[in-house]
Amino acid sequence: MLKFAVLGVRGFVLLFSAVVLGLSVTLAKHQVDGAPPSETSFGSFCGAFGVLVSLIGIAAVFIDKIPTIVPTVADGLAAALYLAGGIALTIALKPITSCTSDDDDNRLERWNNKLLTGGCKTVGDIDFCPGRTDEAGLKSRCQRVQADYVFEYLAFAFGVAVIALTFLFNKGRGSRSVAYV
Repeated sequence: MLKFAVLGVRGFVLLFSAVVLGLSVTLAKHQVDGAPPSETSFGSFCGAFGVLVSLIGIAAVFIDKIPTIVPTVADGLAAALYLAGGIALTIALKPITSCTSDDDDNRLERWNNKLLTGGCKTVGDIDFCPGRTDEAGLKSRCQRVQADYVFEYLAFAFGVAVIALTFLFNKGRGSRSVAYV
């Protein structure tokens, strides 16, 4: 019974990882000038790493030769990375209180936020942002960033859950590690 719970939670982590990877890559592709912000690049890394860890974890449920410690440590590392990525995106988007509000303060914050502008450079005294879109485009990007960090937090929570379930699942099965004499 726990095997199905572990597989179900791992399936959700795989799904969340794929969503984080897709959203982060989409946000990075909007970067016109310069490199994407580090928060976006880190989100892409977290998503790709999470997909890999999820696949290893699913394989470990069926293949007894994989020591339990391998997916457990990988899940712990992935969960920590998701938490760090979610916090980084949350902090970068913190000045914006609402992605859809039309008040002047929120519009100005969206207009100047490095995650949403697509890259800017200063020419003389003027900021030039060739990737900046209209107000609707900035709102859309802002909502994508919000979705990205929400899925990173979900992947973190489910990652912690899969560690606990893996521990409970393997507790009753005995050790799968090799003893060297």
